[in-house]
Amino acid sequence: MDDSKTALEKIFLNIFTLPSEKVLLEKSLGRVSANDLFADWELPPYENSAMDGYAVQAQELQEASRAKPLIMQVVGVQKAGSSLKKKIKKGQAIKIMTGSPIPFGCDAVVMKEFTEPCNKDQVKIYFAPKAGDHIRSKGEDVHKGDLFLKKGTLIRPYEIALLASQGVTRVPVIRQVRATVFSTGDELVKVSSPLTFGKIRNSNGPSIAAALSRWNVLVKDRGIVKDDPKKIEKILKESVLESDLIIVSGGVSVGDFDFTKIVLEKLGIRTIFWKVAIKPGKPLFFGMLASGENKSEKAVFGLPGNPISALVCLEEFVRPAVEKMSGFSPKHPSYHLQGKTVNSYFKPKDRQQYIFCKAREKVGSYELEIIQPQGSAMMGMASSANALALGPVGLDKIKVGETLFFRWLK
Repeated sequence: MDDSKTALEKIFLNIFTLPSEKVLLEKSLGRVSANDLFADWELPPYENSAMDGYAVQAQELQEASRAKPLIMQVVGVQKAGSSLKKKIKKGQAIKIMTGSPIPFGCDAVVMKEFTEPCNKDQVKIYFAPKAGDHIRSKGEDVHKGDLFLKKGTLIRPYEIALLASQGVTRVPVIRQVRATVFSTGDELVKVSSPLTFGKIRNSNGPSIAAALSRWNVLVKDRGIVKDDPKKIEKILKESVLESDLIIVSGGVSVGDFDFTKIVLEKLGIRTIFWKVAIKPGKPLFFGMLASGENKSEKAVFGLPGNPISALVCLEEFVRPAVEKMSGFSPKHPSYHLQGKTVNSYFKPKDRQQYIFCKAREKVGSYELEIIQPQGSAMMGMASSANALALGPVGLDKIKVGETLFFRWLK
């Protein structure tokens, strides 16, 4: 049985990054760039003012001060979006707005706050500027030919602004992951259905689909499939033709009616691993299933049927797979924070446990209250937590004051 690190490495080894496509700039938010992009334009494309004020020749104003202002003749107004074709002479200044091109002959801008108009065409200046003050140089942000967007970059609003400044209207990005989700079990009924004895509502389907949508995955939720090998096989055959990723919850353990793994093997799946030394989530299944004329392989995850087991496996194993498919560099979930426990807890010694906690920030540290009891079907328990801590292999009792690595639950 693999540990969590080995299981993730096997996922990264077998999962592929999807092909690229071009999308409209306004549709690229949250996607991953598929190519290196190089600048066709300088940013800014011309020298411009960083402030409202007056464009001047700095050398002329070296004696200016609050006590002894110098008076300059205002010979024009430079607005953004236009070019004032005038070169200033000695004793002259040009009123200028933020973002406006720097007029010919000017080498500094004096902020409006250090000036005072004294009549219609004159201004008092109380400050001695240096050459270059409040001037944005041509190309100071991006030079023509610069690599301005690397392959594998997550496109945020900042990147959209940068792409727009370069005139990019269609952005090369990695195609969105297409996923099919379904839940197996004769005990399951729709969320909208009344409960009768022995039945439970399908909580896995909506929660898994919601998480995938949050990760920019195109999700098709096929709902509930009964514990019938023929029905499971039919859904899997359809799913593998239309999806890059198939997620099945339930039917991967060792019960008499756990048929999912059996059906997958019948369809010729290449099993990568089954069972991981973790709690919750031990029965996790991962494999690759070929489909279509070119026999391209699709990723298949069989998640445990218990809702907390399913969601932990989704976050810890499926999400890294989705990220690699989407063009991100492979990475393990980050448990970089540390906190000290305020209560004790018993766990299986031979498995790593994901422990639901209430984390509180103290001066320079965190404390972790382990929620008790914990169970793989306890949705109320998980909902009350704000952190997930790692209980390491080899430890069967977590004592008060034990230091654990944890991450926030978001």
